[in-house]
Amino acid sequence: MRPTRLVLGCLLVFLCGPVVAQEASIRETRCWVGDVTFSAGMGIGAGDSTAVCEAGTGWKAASADTPVVGCLLEGELSSVGAVVGIRNNDTLLLQCGANGAWTTMPANAGL
Repeated sequence: MRPTRLVLGCLLVFLCGPVVAQEASIRETRCWVGDVTFSAGMGIGAGDSTAVCEAGTGWKAASADTPVVGCLLEGELSSVGAVVGIRNNDTLLLQCGANGAWTTMPANAGL
């Protein structure tokens, strides 16, 4: 009975090892915002600045000319060009700019 348990235990460790290693590898090469993952080199607008994902180190401040994939608002990523409503405001909308910054625009701008 003991040899069977030992063999099953070794088999379990052998089969699960690569999965754990792969998960650790993914975490080291990607950056996270909530449940969203970003590959190294991707930039996002965050607040008044731009951040870029660096493998192994996470988010770093980036220069203003860094290309971005979108803007963050309340933990949600919107792509460049996206237009979203402002809570409790029927007259203004937010648009994600190519620099990763949100700009306001009138709701009746005729999108």
